[in-house]
Amino acid sequence: MRRGWLLVGGLALGAILTTLRIRHHERRYPPRGQVLDLAAGPTHVIEGGSPDAPPVVLIHGSDGVALDWPVSPLWDALAPHARLIAPDRPGHGHTPARPGTPVTVEVNVRRLAAVLDALERRDPAVLLGHSYGAAVALAFAAQFPERVRGLVLVSPTAYPAPGLTRPLAYVPLVPVLETLLTRVLLLPLGRAVAWLEGGRAFHPAPIPPEWHAMMLAFSRRRGQVHALAWENRTLAQELGALEPGYPALRFPAAVLAGAHDRLTPAESHAVPLAGALPQARLHLFPDGGHQLHWTHPAEVTRAVTDVLAEVPASATPAPLVPLSRR
Repeated sequence: MRRGWLLVGGLALGAILTTLRIRHHERRYPPRGQVLDLAAGPTHVIEGGSPDAPPVVLIHGSDGVALDWPVSPLWDALAPHARLIAPDRPGHGHTPARPGTPVTVEVNVRRLAAVLDALERRDPAVLLGHSYGAAVALAFAAQFPERVRGLVLVSPTAYPAPGLTRPLAYVPLVPVLETLLTRVLLLPLGRAVAWLEGGRAFHPAPIPPEWHAMMLAFSRRRGQVHALAWENRTLAQELGALEPGYPALRFPAAVLAGAHDRLTPAESHAVPLAGALPQARLHLFPDGGHQLHWTHPAEVTRAVTDVLAEVPASATPAPLVPLSRR
């Protein structure tokens, strides 16, 4: 009996500490941009750069947030060259999605179109997608080619490779486990996942402290846990449907990947994707990992400016060449 009460007390204490910590994180990281009142729901967007420059839409990865862009060194590097638009995808950061609400690539595409409509951006944009965000960029380009000027795909997730779906993605579907995960155990599990996944994401570079603090704050939110699980459960099937259409995406494109990427290995994603896109150049960094916008901001910036300088809809495929470091 005593053990039962101790267990109940421990669970209650865990729930209280989790709630208090989440509120602390919310105060520390309030919305940095504007929250658009869209039909699909409130959507947080951070803008920056040069207002009169061509638009570049930055699409963050899975379990990422829009704040990842301005906190990273890439934001300031890109600012002189583009008008920067970085939305929080559904269920992430300050764009809520109720638990149980589907968060798929298709949902992301529709929300991004609504964001650009609300911002009155009708001129074609360069889509810069990182990891899962690259899948969103590819799907958006397939559905709205008239709104795309070019693609910059950083550490892309592009093919239904083995191991893409993880068992943890199914935990939120089990009510008891969902409650334990999101209301009691999220603090210690979130810290462990941030270190483990952060280490894999930045390898061979160290984890930047500002990135680690930011991800601890956002990845411990119940809605983001559910969004991450939805994305992971459905991504392989959606990529399988997208893959046959890659050769039809005739946009200037740069595909960037690190040879040490442990999350989306270049040989499984970036290399075949660059071969499938008619106008793509492959930039493979022998010293890079998954987080190239943090570790190689100058090179990502140069890839963006190169795509901006190209004439869209050219029928001549570009050669696949490595991008040497300056």
